[in-house]
Amino acid sequence: MVLTPTNPAADQPRRHDRSTAKINRPSLLLFFVVVAFSHHHHTVNGFSTPCSRGGGAPHSSLALSLATHSMLSGTRIKQPCCSYSSNLSMATSPAAGFDQPTTTTQTQGKDAERKQHYDSVIVGGGPAGLLSAIMMAQQLMPSLPIPTTDQSPTKATRPRIIVYDRLPPPPPPDNLVYSTDSSKYYLLGLGHRGQSALRHFHVWDDVEKASVAVLGRRGWEPGKSREEDSTIRMADKAVVSRVLPRDKLVGVLKKVIEERYDGVVELRYGWQVDPISFGNEETIQQNKEDPPVMLQISRCIPIAASSSSSEEGEACSIDNDDATPTTITTDFLIGSDGAARTIANAMETNHLKYRQHHRLPFQVKRYDDDNPRVYKSIPIQFPSNWPHNLNYSARSTNSRATFEALPSDSNGNYCGLLLLRPDDPLSSADCDPKLLRDFFNEEYPQFSKLLEDNVMEDVATKAASSLPSFRYAGPRLHEGGRTVVLGDCVHTVKPYFGLGANTALEDVQILSKILSNTPNLTQNYHNAIREFTNQRAADSRALVTLSRGLDRPGKIGTMRFILPLIIDSMFHKAAPKLFAPGLFGMFQMEGIGFRQIQRRKRLDRVMQSAVILSGMSAVGVGVRCLVKSVARLLGVKDVVVGGSLVALLGVVGVARKVVKAEKK
Repeated sequence: MVLTPTNPAADQPRRHDRSTAKINRPSLLLFFVVVAFSHHHHTVNGFSTPCSRGGGAPHSSLALSLATHSMLSGTRIKQPCCSYSSNLSMATSPAAGFDQPTTTTQTQGKDAERKQHYDSVIVGGGPAGLLSAIMMAQQLMPSLPIPTTDQSPTKATRPRIIVYDRLPPPPPPDNLVYSTDSSKYYLLGLGHRGQSALRHFHVWDDVEKASVAVLGRRGWEPGKSREEDSTIRMADKAVVSRVLPRDKLVGVLKKVIEERYDGVVELRYGWQVDPISFGNEETIQQNKEDPPVMLQISRCIPIAASSSSSEEGEACSIDNDDATPTTITTDFLIGSDGAARTIANAMETNHLKYRQHHRLPFQVKRYDDDNPRVYKSIPIQFPSNWPHNLNYSARSTNSRATFEALPSDSNGNYCGLLLLRPDDPLSSADCDPKLLRDFFNEEYPQFSKLLEDNVMEDVATKAASSLPSFRYAGPRLHEGGRTVVLGDCVHTVKPYFGLGANTALEDVQILSKILSNTPNLTQNYHNAIREFTNQRAADSRALVTLSRGLDRPGKIGTMRFILPLIIDSMFHKAAPKLFAPGLFGMFQMEGIGFRQIQRRKRLDRVMQSAVILSGMSAVGVGVRCLVKSVARLLGVKDVVVGGSLVALLGVVGVARKVVKAEKK
């Protein structure tokens, strides 16, 4: 029996039987882009997706512009992007981008196809999933660490690695759609973590050619909109952030696999994977070596979701062409399917059944989003006299909205994001285009003049999307001796601070180093994945808790965000060897994990509190001595002098307010 979560409402993507599935209308599955990239005291953020709703407390807007030294990243948000026909047979055609029910194994007969064995199976065809496939190919082909098309291993010796994804493949990386329809594809910002991982697997040169450098930020403060009112701050960090559409990155990695690992890595699109057995069930019961993981593979036709939320993953109609689903086995399973979380959900169910046999539990900590935001994406082209290598940012008065834009290419095509509160009239799908135009004319006239009426109408009337809720999995990131999960299905954060995609790619790099250091790898996967848990579980939790701490609602949340930035900046400038930089500066530091950052900031808070309390005590003692001295000189009581000083301070404060009011 296929393992399924005991609570279908929690994270399990909706799956529909072919006989009952209904596709009411074509829809687009759009993606969200966010880049956080900064100079001291400023973060350069970009969100690139189709329309959405935006909300949250005022300080969340400040998070987009005050965050220091943040990285570039992206987190997957579900929005319409590829349309599908309600005719399921048409949707499975090659023209729709899906694999046929039988592929290269068709000549072996359906019985042979329904039960196959692979050296490794990767579930999820996003950036982390495809990078995992490249990683496994390099691990299992040590003689060809950087194989080329004319250096393929023989068919008898090459490993078998397969990647399954629920969606159709993206357009090739050289497709003009990434520039001409920029708002359809969300952007990823690659900082030092992501770039390091891509270099580790020798694919960075390919990715760099497809990306655009973002060198700084041009921003307007609330109430200012003239071009000369803007401030340009160049990024002050060792690694230059690079931006590209998420699907374009997937296209680059797909091309690398097809050119360098042909015959080793197989890519299958439009397939749903459900674990039947992780192998450890039999081991637990009979105390023997882990057998291979067994998986059920079913045709998956994505359908329109009823909500713009990203929480449920992509809705999917299961279609097995009236045949029994394929069963495959594998020696090593990597779950990297992001919002779908198929493998993670099954692991959670498996833990509930065999919890008494596990030293560490596996569970997903899900936070309610108490500071929700929604967004709408806007294609925009900047004039030639505006730099095309900057992040453009502006906040409206009263913190109603934030506009961010990042380059889709080097020709001035940008993808902008309007971030709003969920209850804002502009966030509705039936918003009056005139209302949106009036808002832009009043708050963002520098951008309004660049938007045609048809673009404004499209943005006003299309649906909005929400940001993901914070969550993390752990404290165990493996199941049995042959399964591991990584990426967004392990740590989900809002894309404000550039930590999503970069950390997912970093997961793959760390797993690769562990596998390389494991002797007799194919016989010792269990040791490798336990070490991965030891190295990444605490970091995943720290990443989510740190990010969520910067996204608290209300005025108290605003102070919790701003005050630590100010205090950290002051103490670090005064004693850089004693106090660490601010949180965003530490995010940019290489060679330090999130758990280390969390511990260091706790130590800083203790030392800062001690210094502040000591200073306040010294001031108090000084004031008391001053009051007593003045009282002796005047021959009055101490309380009279103290009261007079307090009254004097009050008068001075009132006088300052009166002077300011008269100036206005």
